[in-house]
Amino acid sequence: MKSIFTLFALFLFSLYSTAQMTGSFQQTISFNEADYNFTRTLYYFVPTDYDSNQSYKLVVGFRGGPHSNAGEFRTQLSFLADSINAIIVCPENEGHFWNEEGLTKQLFKYTVDTTQNIYNIDPDFIYLTGLSYGGRHAVIVSMDTDAGAIPNLRGVIPFAAGLQSEAQPDYADITNFPPACICIGLSDNQDFKNVSNSLHNDLTNNGGTSLLNEISGVGHTVAFPSYPDEMMECFNFIESQYPTTSTTVEITQPENLIKIFPNPARQQIRFSFPTTITPREIYITDISGKVILAVPLTASTIDISNLSSGIKNLVIVGKSKRISQSFSVLR
Repeated sequence: MKSIFTLFALFLFSLYSTAQMTGSFQQTISFNEADYNFTRTLYYFVPTDYDSNQSYKLVVGFRGGPHSNAGEFRTQLSFLADSINAIIVCPENEGHFWNEEGLTKQLFKYTVDTTQNIYNIDPDFIYLTGLSYGGRHAVIVSMDTDAGAIPNLRGVIPFAAGLQSEAQPDYADITNFPPACICIGLSDNQDFKNVSNSLHNDLTNNGGTSLLNEISGVGHTVAFPSYPDEMMECFNFIESQYPTTSTTVEITQPENLIKIFPNPARQQIRFSFPTTITPREIYITDISGKVILAVPLTASTIDISNLSSGIKNLVIVGKSKRISQSFSVLR
C-alpha cells in the first residue's frame, strides 16, 4: 500500500500536471515505499495535444551509465509520441547500477504507477527500452523474477545491453517474457556485441521471441540519424507477434472509407480517410491479419518498398470503430 506521503505527492503532481504538463518536463517524486524508499526525477515527454479522453501507449526508457542523463534519452525517444501515440518517461536510475541494480524493477513499477495516476495509459501497451547498462536493466525488469513478478509488458527493446546481461534472465519463466528486439551497433565494442548475440540466442533456444537488430556503422550510442527507423523496426516486430493490436469491434461500412492510391502500388501509397475518425492506431496487415507494419498517426503516405508482393490491408482504429481497406503490392 502506498504511504500517505507518496499519495499526497502524487495528488499534488496530478493537480499540477493534468492542467499544464505536456511537452518535455521533469518531475521529482519521493517513492516512500517499503521496497523502494528513494527520491527520483522522472523525465517526461507528453504529446502537446494530449486528450484525457484517449488512451495512450507508454514507453519507459532506462539510460545507461552511473550518471544521470535520463533527460537526454527522453529527448531521443520523443519521436515515438507521434509515431505510435505514446507518452515517454525516463526515470533517473542513478545509484542502482552495480550493488543495488535489482531495485530497478521497483523503480519501473512505481514510475508506471505514477504515470497511470496522471495520464490515461492503456495498460496493454507498455513498452520498455534501455541503452547500455539501461539495456541490462530493461532485461532485468522484463526477464528476471528474483526481484518480483515480470510486469505486463507489450515488448522490450534492449539497446547495446550492458555487460553480463545474458546472465540475468530466468528462463524457467520464459512464457511470461514479452517479445524482445535486441539492438546492437556493429561498430560497438566486441563485448557488447557478444552480450547481444548471447541474449538473443538464449532467448530463442529456450522458446522465447526475439529479433536481433544489427545496425551497421553504429557504435555505443543511439545518437545516429536512423535511430527512429531502427526503433520502428523493433515496434513493428513486437506488434507482429500479436494477432491484433486492438480489441475494438470492427464496424462494417457500406462503402470504402479509406482511399488508397495508387492501387496497386510498388514503392509508396497515399491514403486518406474521413476527418470524423480520430485514429488511435494505423497499421498494415497481411491477408492472415498479422500486423506487418505500424504507421505513424500523422502519416498520409507510407513507404511500402520493403513489403512483399500480394494483398495487404490498411487498418485505422478509432475510438469506437475500426475500418480497413485492402490494396495490392507489386514486385
